[in-house]
Amino acid sequence: MTPEEKERQRFINKIVSNARAIISNQVAIPLGVYKMNQIISWLEPYRKTDDVEVGIFRDYDLIIDDLPVGTERLQWNIEKLIEFENEFDETNKIFKADILRKCRQLIDAYSSDNSKKSEGKEE
Repeated sequence: MTPEEKERQRFINKIVSNARAIISNQVAIPLGVYKMNQIISWLEPYRKTDDVEVGIFRDYDLIIDDLPVGTERLQWNIEKLIEFENEFDETNKIFKADILRKCRQLIDAYSSDNSKKSEGKEE
């Protein structure tokens, strides 16, 4: 494996880990999408033409760009934060299903253990 392939695989592993965290609610969607976009940008120099399309994360991020995410929320007035929560809720209603589907697709496509299919036992 070349150094470039190793670096690509390192970022792919981070994407899979983050996708799992989003699906399992270990991380909230806004923060998970923020992290996913960071990883995607790091992976960009190593992308292949047959990689999974990940535009849904950028689309979501563009909409919530002005809303506080992660520990940044601790610095905001609680009433303003509650107002922002309503905006998050509306955006999440629109994007949540597609984000979860994309996370599942990323896990299925890039997981190092592809022999184990999704644990949702697709029927």
